[in-house]
Parts: sequence; structure tokens; C-alpha cells
Amino acid sequence: MLGATGIGLLALIIPLAQTIRWAPEFVGYNLNENQEATEPTDYWGEWEDHTFHPSPTNWRFPFYVLTIDRYVDGDPTNNEANGTVFEHNWMTNQFRFGGDLKGIETNLDYIQGMGMKGIYLTGSPFLNMPWSGDGFGPLDFTLLDKHHGAIEDWRALITEIHRRDMYVIFENTMATMGNLMSFEHYVNASTPFRWEEHNFLWKHKDRRYHDFQPGNDYNYSCEYPRMWGQDGYPIPHDVISQMRGCKDSEFDQDQYGDIKGTGAYPAWRSQLSNFASVQDRLREWRDDVFDKIKVMSCIQIAMLDIDGFRMDKALQTTPDKLAEFAAWQRQCAREHGKDNFLVVGEVVGDPKLAAVYIGRGRQPDMIESNVTAALSASNTTNSSSYIREFGLGALDGAAFHYDIYGAMTRFLGLDGPWGAYGVDWVEHWSKLVSNNDYVNSETGIMDPRDMFGMTGQDVFRWPALANGTQKQLLGFMVTQLELPGIPLIIYGEEQGSYILENQANDYVFGRTPMASQRAWQLHGCYHLGQTVYVDIPFNSSGYGCVDDSVSLDHRDPSHPIRNVLKRMYELRRQYPTLNDGYNLITLSNRTYDIFLPGSEGLPSPFGIWSVYRGRTPGVQDFAGIAKGNQGVWFVYHNDNKTIDYQFDCASTNRSAPLVSAFPAGTVVKNLFYPYEELLLEASTFTYGKSCDLEHQIVLTKDL
Repeated sequence: MLGATGIGLLALIIPLAQTIRWAPEFVGYNLNENQEATEPTDYWGEWEDHTFHPSPTNWRFPFYVLTIDRYVDGDPTNNEANGTVFEHNWMTNQFRFGGDLKGIETNLDYIQGMGMKGIYLTGSPFLNMPWSGDGFGPLDFTLLDKHHGAIEDWRALITEIHRRDMYVIFENTMATMGNLMSFEHYVNASTPFRWEEHNFLWKHKDRRYHDFQPGNDYNYSCEYPRMWGQDGYPIPHDVISQMRGCKDSEFDQDQYGDIKGTGAYPAWRSQLSNFASVQDRLREWRDDVFDKIKVMSCIQIAMLDIDGFRMDKALQTTPDKLAEFAAWQRQCAREHGKDNFLVVGEVVGDPKLAAVYIGRGRQPDMIESNVTAALSASNTTNSSSYIREFGLGALDGAAFHYDIYGAMTRFLGLDGPWGAYGVDWVEHWSKLVSNNDYVNSETGIMDPRDMFGMTGQDVFRWPALANGTQKQLLGFMVTQLELPGIPLIIYGEEQGSYILENQANDYVFGRTPMASQRAWQLHGCYHLGQTVYVDIPFNSSGYGCVDDSVSLDHRDPSHPIRNVLKRMYELRRQYPTLNDGYNLITLSNRTYDIFLPGSEGLPSPFGIWSVYRGRTPGVQDFAGIAKGNQGVWFVYHNDNKTIDYQFDCASTNRSAPLVSAFPAGTVVKNLFYPYEELLLEASTFTYGKSCDLEHQIVLTKDL
């Protein structure tokens, strides 16, 4: 919480002697309304005379991901809220665009009309640097960013979202803050890791964090938290033996050194390092620091009636403290009428490490290899199968699942090191179920809530590539319909957004505003390249500066991609198995492998797949709900060319026929336009399992 007067919100410029925990000039923006509070653990605020919106019983509905600043500018008067020249400039795409809460509220018809029921707002809602529109460098954890709107604007938006039977989750950076600190002797250089840590320096003599204090004194009795490695096991003794004391500081990662990004280093080092040299990290595993963080997060629930958190850089947080944090927030939510508060997180790391964070956590020696048994797990399952006790689930799921995304890049023909688990989505699902604890920490029942999508705020836009729109549509069928979990898209995907705006070739992304603007066209011819994939086929992204449509408004309710997504979400409502069915079966496939030069020996399979999705008998029963237990047959191929497949139904070779989910003589119908019908012939194969045949349906998609 900001405690200063002077030039206001620019950068927490304060006299060091003044530490005002509440100030009248920030009323309406400060979530802390306790005027008597002298310590952050005493901060509090609550929405008075308000009936809090209950949680949904089922979170598996479509989510729309949007960055507030890059959506719609509904109130231009807050564009220069800090009164500087570093905030809004119509000629550049590197400052703020001006999107705000009023811009979202006036466009809820557009969002809901697509079939969306959840909204995830990326970036912290709190004070950031004047030019920082993405929100991932908060300077405070209770003072709202004036560029977005005041407390009453937040409440108006969230009330309207809830009135529509929709839900909203906030970004929570937990231990990640802004960029006010540097290392002694390394002010303008990357800092090497050292267990003894580095002395900190303030980058600016008058800019400080108010609620958290760094220190350079050494504490030889410091006790480190439990940590796990990328292999999913506790870190070895040779690492633990080096943990001999630490700085007496409330900041952690800023003093051990820098890392380029998560996933490229041992997990313990990621949890003890400054992210990308630009984000100061709190020592969340210190109890006094944690006590502040958990109270400040609970205030968000009490003041704004939010429905969940997405934890940024979740794997940089130590697992036990993240689990304790999630349990605390769920309790806070229950006290405000929410009994199924969602806690998902950004998960970038080996799947074996990710499993430590999902639910109660599992090590590789704890996995349940029997998928049916894993799907039958509950709060009473043998506790020796998990790291933590029931109720201490760290994450309910991964938000924008990077393992699935990595496999998707290989499935759609890109040449890079991602996708080590292959591109068979049935095998992926089986591994996720076996390795992760998906039991709901509140209800005690199986409840997978991984969020699957094609694009996030930190990766490229598929339509930027040659044939990218077609690739994106095929990926949508997998992520929005085939995989059991929560479907999500990021704003602009439904409009075929393709502009890229990054300034480093190892971090490629596009965040074009939805409303009309000029800067993204002026800077819309991308030629920086990238470093992850070999010969990535950039195409339209190189010509955006001559495409006048880039400068226009992008809220076209008739856009073909938007209509395809709308149809997908309609199907999820019509067929419960498409929304909640856990049973995913490969019926047959005809594929071949190629080995691309940049894939480090990983094969890239291409061909055609026949897959069934339905309920898990004995675990699920959708009788009486829409089309009940009716299963769905998926047929799709990923070859980047048209192929006239020939199938021999009389052959005894399993790859010769295209095996269906239904018996011979059944008429199946495509659920997408043109809704053609096909008569199934007899084959020499039967699958031997009931497919809940009530209607005859098939989903098809070509690349």
C-alpha cells in the first residue's frame, strides 16, 4: 500500500522518514480502508452492504483472457493518470494504449455473445510504472492503478459480470514486484548466482516499497524451505549443503542473482533468483513476509468480490507456501460466500515438477499408473500417494497449459525443442491424470481444471504464420473440445489478430488493442525473427504496416473465427461429454514420423487420428442433462496438404480402416458446417467398449 504524498503515483517517491499506511488522497483507489493500521498485517477493507456472488460448482466453461490496457479505452481522462509524458502516446505500441474498466464493461455483450462465461484479467490490478501497461511489475499490493479505474469502477464491472452469471479471476503475482532494486557491482550487468547473495542497492534514491523491506545483514541461522527439482524429487544433498544462512531480508530473489527466465535453470535456482533482471522477488517463504501477502490478497476478495486467482510464475514460488497461500485464500473466500474459489497458475517447467504443485502434489514415485483408478481419486485416497495433506492443494490447474502448447507447436509443424511427450492427445491426457492430483480441495472429488488454449499473452499469434489461421482452427478443436478441462482464448484470437510487437527475438508476442488505433499498424511489419524455432514461417506479420485493417476496430461479431468458436461452445453446452467427459480413447490412427533439424531428435508425427470422447462409466453419469451420455467421435489430420485417404474396412491391419466409435450401419453427422452425413461400413475390428450410442455424431477438422 502506498504511503506517500508528493507527486502521487509516479514511482512511490517518498521521504524515507514518512511511512503513512493510509492517506486521504488515495481514498477510492486504496483497498486498505483501515485508517489505524500501522502494519500491513492490519490492513483491511470490505465491501459493505454487499451480497457476495457464490462460486460456480463447475469451472469447465469458456474463458476469455484480456489485458485491461489493450482492450478498449472507455475513459480517456485516465490515460495520463500519473501526469507524466511516459504513459500514453498514439504513435508507439510500447507505452499504454489506454484500455480501462469502463471499456470492458461496455463490451460485455460482445464477450458474452461468443459463449464466454469466465474472464481472466492478465496483469496485476495494482500500481505499476507509468508506462507499464501489462501490469506484471506491481509496486504495491493494495493501491489500484488509476489508469484502470477506481474501486467503484471495479465494483461496477464485477457486479455486471456477475449479473450475467459470469465470473472473473485476477492475476496474483504473490512474490513478484516491480524493478526498484539492483545488485552491488552489477547495476548495469547480469548478476551471477551466489549462495552468499549480493548486497542490494536502490536504483533511485527516493523510490521505495513501503510494505516490504530488503536488508544486507546476514542471518546464519536462516532456514530454507523444502524445494523440489525438475525431476519432481526433493533437491539433493549437494544443493542443500550449500544453504548455510541467508540475508536478513524480506526480498529473496533480488539478492541471489539473475536468471533469463523460468524453465531454463534448476527449479531451486529459479526460486532464488531475480526474474529476467527486471522483477524484484519477495522471500515469500519467510513467515513475516507471507503473513503480509496473504492478508493483502484476501482484501481483494473482500473488497471486489472476485472469483479466483491466476498465480503468475507459480513455479518460482516454493510449493509449501503456495499451498498454504491457496488454503488461506479459499478460507477467505468461504467467509465471503464462495465455496469453490479457483486458484490456477502459470506453470513453466518439467511436467514432473509441475505435478508437485497441482493439488496435493505428486512425485514420480507417487503416480497412479491406472488411469481409471486415478479418475476415481478423492479426498479419501491413500495419503501416501501425495506430498501434502488434503486441503493443501497448491494449484487447481495450469493456466494456459504450456506442455500442451509445446506439443501443439510440434503437432502443427513447427521445428523446435518443445513437445517431448509427443502429439497424441489421448496419451497426454492419460499422463496428466496419472501424474497430477486433480481432486478439488473443497469438494474432495475429481475435478480437472487445467486451462487449455492456443495462445497466451507471452507467445506468438498463430495467424502471423503461413497457413496460421488454419493451424489455429485445428488447434482450437483440440484445446476447446477434445481435451478435458477449461477452454480459453486470449482476446483477438477470435478476430485473427496477427501483429507482433516484441522487442527481443527470444520473447515473441502480440497484444494488439481491440479498439481502433494507429501505432500497431505503424510498427506492424515484423522482421526481428525469433530464436526458439528453426525456420518458423512468419508471413502476414511482416506486412502489417501496409494492412489498413490493423488500425480499425476489431470487435466484429460476424468474424468467421468468432463464429467457429461460438459453435464450439454451443456444442459444449449441448453435449455434456464435450464439457466434462473424462474418457478419451484413440480408436485408430494412420501416421508417419519426420525428424526436423531443430527438434533435437524428437519425431513430428503427421497423419490422421480417430478419437472418442465420452463419460467415464462408474465415475460420471450425465443422464437427464442436455444430450446426456452421448459420446463424440473426433476425426482430424495435421498434414499441411490435402490428402484423399483410402481406408480398407475389410483389412486385418489396424491402420487400414478408420475405426469409428459406433457400429456398422450407423449414420454419423458432422457437427460443423456443412453437417454432412456418412454411413458406417463394417470392419474386422470392434473396440469392445460401450460408446453410449444415442445419436450419431462426428467432429471433423482438416488442416
